[in-house]
Amino acid sequence: MPNTYFQFKLFTIHQDQCAMKVSTEACILGAWVPDIKPKRILDIGTGTGLLALMLAQRMDGRIDAVELDTKAAEQASQNVLESKWSKRIKVINENIFKWSKSSDLTYDLIVSNPPFFTNSLKSNISTRNLAKHDSSDFSKENLATVLKSLLSENGSAYVLYPEMESEQFKVEVEKFGLFYQQALVIRNQPKGPVFRVISKITKRIQACEPDSLNIREGHVHSAAFEKLLSAYYLKY
Repeated sequence: MPNTYFQFKLFTIHQDQCAMKVSTEACILGAWVPDIKPKRILDIGTGTGLLALMLAQRMDGRIDAVELDTKAAEQASQNVLESKWSKRIKVINENIFKWSKSSDLTYDLIVSNPPFFTNSLKSNISTRNLAKHDSSDFSKENLATVLKSLLSENGSAYVLYPEMESEQFKVEVEKFGLFYQQALVIRNQPKGPVFRVISKITKRIQACEPDSLNIREGHVHSAAFEKLLSAYYLKY
């Protein structure tokens, strides 16, 4: 029977109540996002609380982690409570698209690993559909609306999508006068297809040199991947 938790060096992610489990690409996002010394950080769709905890490990800002699913939010709250950063992280069990309309806060840093499947067969488990599928409220247009509303003037948002979905997201972002830049292109192998793209979204034009990362080189993790995750993964 597989573990119901994922053990990192400085915290534990229990995930048996969450549709979306710890994934390699989410860990890359959490480890790679630049530390821009944010005072306020927002994690949209926190799930297990993974990204919030990864950012708390290396950044000093206060973090709001918003999650729609009640069971996932409860588990994220427990994961946060058991960590050393519980006083800086607040888990909010709300619909981000409704919550943002009543919030007067803005954030220097926003991260999101949103659902993205659009045409694939859906599960008969509703929570899994919410976590994985770009449907209902969690559309790319609505996410762009939230970024427009909640980003501070000089803030940055980092969003993880597959390549095609990232290009679709670019179209929605630019409709709102926001600026989209590819920040990190992720491949499983050096000559393989693009696996995921981390985009940087801002209200003002900011210089951004696109970076790339190969998860593996042959059958082993690349040196760059190991270096990136060395502060988090036990085996490094």
